Amino acid sequence: MLTREEAFTIDIQKLRKVHFIGIVSGFSSFCANYLIKQGVKVTASEFNQDNEEAEEWIERGILYPGPHDAKYITSDIDLVVFPNGPIPGNPECEEAERRGIPAITVGQMTGLISKNFKVIAIAGTHGKTTTSALISWLLYKEYKTKPNFIIGDKVLEWNQSWKFNEDSEYLIIESCEYKKQFLDRTPSPYIAVITNIDLDHTDFYHSQNEYNRAFSEFVSNTQNVVADLTGENIQNVLDNSNKNFKVVNIKEIKEKYINIKVPLIGEYNKENALRACGVAHILGITPSLGDFPGVSARFEYKGDTEYGMKVFLDYAHNPHKIESCLKGARGEYPNKKIIFVWEPHSYERTFTFKQQFSESLVLADVVMIPSIFAPVREKEEYLGVISTESFVKFLKEQHPEKEILHTKNFENTAELLKNSKYNFDYIAILASAGKLKEILPMLNLQK
Repeated sequence: MLTREEAFTIDIQKLRKVHFIGIVSGFSSFCANYLIKQGVKVTASEFNQDNEEAEEWIERGILYPGPHDAKYITSDIDLVVFPNGPIPGNPECEEAERRGIPAITVGQMTGLISKNFKVIAIAGTHGKTTTSALISWLLYKEYKTKPNFIIGDKVLEWNQSWKFNEDSEYLIIESCEYKKQFLDRTPSPYIAVITNIDLDHTDFYHSQNEYNRAFSEFVSNTQNVVADLTGENIQNVLDNSNKNFKVVNIKEIKEKYINIKVPLIGEYNKENALRACGVAHILGITPSLGDFPGVSARFEYKGDTEYGMKVFLDYAHNPHKIESCLKGARGEYPNKKIIFVWEPHSYERTFTFKQQFSESLVLADVVMIPSIFAPVREKEEYLGVISTESFVKFLKEQHPEKEILHTKNFENTAELLKNSKYNFDYIAILASAGKLKEILPMLNLQK
């Protein structure tokens, strides 16, 4: 596989045929559409084809039906695009390597393409998706056309997590810090928006200083930074970068945008909206966010149970996100009891931050945990550091006054939530970055 530096020397105009191993993700889909528009022949394979996105690519004659197969790697391919790197045991990855065909990650391909746009990159431990969506929406309202964007979940009214629009000069990218992926996706952004910098991904970053240094690298190649300079670690990040950029401190422009309304709950979303206003400040446009439709799985109302309990879906999966989610819910529903149905994300994160997780649950009245979710990237060595049972026991010891349940599976959890004792006096929040939303069809919700 090519290094980042080698990947960024590729001349797209000289590519004739590119093969994507995986194409339904927002990043892969955006890149494939861009290449096709440049006259590049694109082919693709995809493990999961049971979705609308895959069906569309099959209809367009781009996606091969069926599983990954070495036969799809042919001698006329100029470049292979991996998801996040070579996949051990994948026949196409192995065949590409055997043939010596150049290969890069989809993040590097995104970074290569991004050079042709004014990139607005949003990075931070939490708040990235909502802030990215808000910025996409304000550009849409200003220019009456959707900008290019690639974000972590769907903007609800658009039902899209990405858009390729060759007529827009802007590209909004949610830039993930995991394994320094933001250096691949957005190597030289026009505007870098930093939400916050609380240590996460400790399977890769071993200290707050190491985490900060990655963000310093990220902002070192930008022209403008939007951030709250009173935020923890922000000033340290800026001080240790090359500083060849202008900074918009959102606390200094707050009064200018005091009347800008956004239909989202929670103080943290007011901060996200102010970051979007910081981008508007740089671009010289007046933000219009009053009809922002929201983002999938960000305190998204899904319906009521038979007994009148409102159910929401949220992506909260680290301590700060959980705390912010519960604060927002408590502010919006001060007279309701909160059932927090939570699928902790990764054994390593659960173990490393178990005390912080315990503290983040203070505002929940009932906590239900079916299991800990292990993402594909989780190393086997971390799977034994903690169990769901021991974690639930720890939480009970920390909060003996709370009802904290190990529900063991989704079916049991759904049956509990449908119990008549959980009625209109309660709300339920399903919080997960994993598969917890699979419970929703079991609840027979009504809107």
